[in-house]
Amino acid sequence: MAGLGGGRRREPSAEDLRAQEQAREAQERAEERATTQERTEMRGAQARRRLLRRGGLRLLFSPARQEGPGMPTTRMLGGGS
Repeated sequence: MAGLGGGRRREPSAEDLRAQEQAREAQERAEERATTQERTEMRGAQARRRLLRRGGLRLLFSPARQEGPGMPTTRMLGGGS
């Protein structure tokens, strides 16, 4: 029973080491991309809040506005569609 799972540990080959290094580098790149995307989204949210706070003509002509004559109606009162 001594030979069933035991044995010598083999040294990792150069290919294994390269694969591990590439996987680690890919993980770091993915984390950096996620951080950059999160930062960009936060800036966009701050800009939208700033627009809504300031209002006025900037909001009037902004694509961020939620209502107005150019916007489609989503529901009607009285049960119409």
